[in-house]
Amino acid sequence: MFHYMNWVRSRSSRFIGIRVATVLLLLLTGIAALPDIAAAAGAAAPLHAHGGEGTSGYWIKETAVFSQRAIYFAMLLATAGTMLTFLAVPPGDRGNSQRKWMEKWSSPLSKAMLLAILVHVFVQSNRIASGLDSGLSGWLRVFTETSSGQAWLVLIALAIIGQMAIRLPDVWKAAWALLLLAAESFVGHPAGADELTLAVMSDFVHLACSSIWVSGVMLLLLFWKADRKEAGRFAETFSAMAWLMIVILAITGAAMAWLLLPDWTALWRGSWGRWLLAKSALVLLVVAIGFALRRRARRGELPRSALLKLDGLAMAAIIIVAAVFTTISPAPPNDPVNYHRMGNDLHFTLRIEPNASGPNDVELQIWLPEDKGEPANVAMELIPVKAAGKAVRLEMAKRPAGSEIPFPGYTEYRYAIKDAELEGAGNWTARMNVQLADGTELVREADFKLGY
Repeated sequence: MFHYMNWVRSRSSRFIGIRVATVLLLLLTGIAALPDIAAAAGAAAPLHAHGGEGTSGYWIKETAVFSQRAIYFAMLLATAGTMLTFLAVPPGDRGNSQRKWMEKWSSPLSKAMLLAILVHVFVQSNRIASGLDSGLSGWLRVFTETSSGQAWLVLIALAIIGQMAIRLPDVWKAAWALLLLAAESFVGHPAGADELTLAVMSDFVHLACSSIWVSGVMLLLLFWKADRKEAGRFAETFSAMAWLMIVILAITGAAMAWLLLPDWTALWRGSWGRWLLAKSALVLLVVAIGFALRRRARRGELPRSALLKLDGLAMAAIIIVAAVFTTISPAPPNDPVNYHRMGNDLHFTLRIEPNASGPNDVELQIWLPEDKGEPANVAMELIPVKAAGKAVRLEMAKRPAGSEIPFPGYTEYRYAIKDAELEGAGNWTARMNVQLADGTELVREADFKLGY
């Protein structure tokens, strides 16, 4: 009777916990899906207002969005990582007990992940659909015309399949987990990188290693609560894997930073870079904790409760940081290009606006000595430093002169083009070729940074 009452209490408290977590997640969903409150107060409200209902509403909404996103990342990584970790815990006398616990925890994990994915897809697609046509057509366009929408449909399908995948052999569990992470790697910044294949592959490997590390920390905490003896055994297995995962995470993280950042100065000049530095600092803390746990595991000692809790807190902090900085553009805020250079045989001013990936208005003003006459031809190409083969050649149209700063002895000529497509934030070179009436060619170059 006593055991039965304990079982009832355990089931009852677990049921209540699930209901409370579900209600909280649905509450976050409702807040995150609200219309943009800040829009009513003006687009600049979040950045410049220092009070008022509009700004408060904006930050409440954004906090809900980031919280929901952090829950999504945690559930995705923990569930996929647990499926992969089954490969590291073979059947037998040593692993049977651990596998039974892991199988018991896999079912609620996969259900929680399905709910988190459904909520995440709803919130994110709602944000995109709100900027398109209203009604059903806007939602249909999200899932049929955008790569993110198509990847989300695959995620939902895999999450549903995952309810059955947890009963499959280990190899199929791992295959399902890798497919799930592959679908996620096609959503976000890497999918928009110039080096698409390398960026997406780096992100996929980064996610796979992250999932093994996140699930390992989670399982270690669960084993510590359920069975201290198995916690000690699992610590030996996990500590060996964790070091390899952290090394691979450092390599793939550096590769993605190199591919996504315009240059290394963006690490401290932009919000994305600063959040990445904060994440790196937390990873160093994890390395120190992992070193301490590894030493105890090699001596056959149980992990310390304080170290395990600190490791769990560091893991939660890293997931929260990832939830924030994956929504921020890697490029720092941009300013229009306004470059002027003087010279005896040629002055010029180059303007590029808004100086961002996408359509840009480009204007070139040149001043030539009066005795040179009007140039026979003016050509320009804009060259991305990282991909010189993708130079953009511009057909400049002549415009009426009208400079407010005349140069005595020189004649002004103006050329422009609207909506020139430039892709890829970073270092660029503008190369101008001015051919004079007598056949002389004047070549000038100006370096600028697209996107900031």
